Parts: sequence; structure tokens; C-alpha cells
Amino acid sequence: MKKILAILFLAFLPHAGSSAAGVINYNYIELGYLEYELDLAGIDEEGDGYEFNASLGITETVAVVVGYQDIEFDADVDATVTNFGIAYHKPYSNSGDMVLGLAFLDFEAESSAGSADESGNELSLEIRSRTSQSNEVNFGLVRREFDGDSNSGYLLRIVNGNPQGFQFVIDYEDIDNGKALTLGLRSVF
Repeated sequence: MKKILAILFLAFLPHAGSSAAGVINYNYIELGYLEYELDLAGIDEEGDGYEFNASLGITETVAVVVGYQDIEFDADVDATVTNFGIAYHKPYSNSGDMVLGLAFLDFEAESSAGSADESGNELSLEIRSRTSQSNEVNFGLVRREFDGDSNSGYLLRIVNGNPQGFQFVIDYEDIDNGKALTLGLRSVF
């Protein structure tokens, strides 16, 4: 998965420079296909599913974000993750923003052996950089906490397409107990 991500990253990364301009948009809806690798306490499972994300800018520096993941693992376990939060963003250059996010998380899993329901929170610090009119590269640090158990890691996101229309999104997350790769389509409004 990491080799595929590196190849895609290099393919979409243009030369950054004075031509890299444009405002980063916080108004979008996104739907994607998700592959997930779970490595938790000796459990090594793979799963796939879909992911929905939306963001709505409510002021010049604050956006409301929501998300939903539905994952089916090979061991006949179905899991959903719902999040709701806010993102505070501030420009650090003409083509980039620093984003501080705080979200509430709800995790539910069901299998033939039983079910689990946990809630938690996520704190993230992300850099969003527009490298050209049609490309954006994001990197962020993430910390998630569920019932006193915390996990941290990073995310890398590449966005390519019309900044006022449809965009292709590649998203990779590597958080302590799992890795996720999402390929999605974003509609900006």
C-alpha cells in the first residue's frame, strides 16, 4: 500500500512555486472507497467499505466537519465510525493553511460474537497546501482517544481537479493500530 501511495503522490505533485495560488475551499462533500488494515492486540484483519465526508465553512476561519465510515472486515465484523467536529484554519502563505481540528467520534462494531460501542475524540493539526490551481497536498498529525486509550499517527491527502467543481482525492492514514487508504470523489460548492 505504501508503494502505491508513493507512486500516486509523485504522479500528482507538480512543481510548487509562484504559480501555486488559490484559496483553499472548506465547502465540499466527498464519497470514497476505503481499504483498512487493522493490527490490534494480535488481531491482523483487513476490511473495506465506504466513507462519506462533508465540510461547511461557517466563518472565514471556522468550518464544521462531519464524516461516516462503514467497514466490513474479513472476520465477519461490521464497523461504523461517525465523527462531528470543527476545524479552525489560518493561512500561513498565499497558497496554504494550517488547520486545527477537534472532533467527537462514535465507533460501533457488530459480529456474531457480540457488539461494541465506544465514543471518543480526535485532535488534528494539518497543513493544506495548494501546489497549483488543480492540485492540493495535505499532511497532518492525528491523535485519537477512545475510553482512555489513545492512538496517534499521520495522514497524507492528495487532491486533484477543478477547485470549483469535482476533485479526485487520495487519502492515506497511518494511526497506531490501523492503516487506511481511501480513493474518493469530492464535489466543491
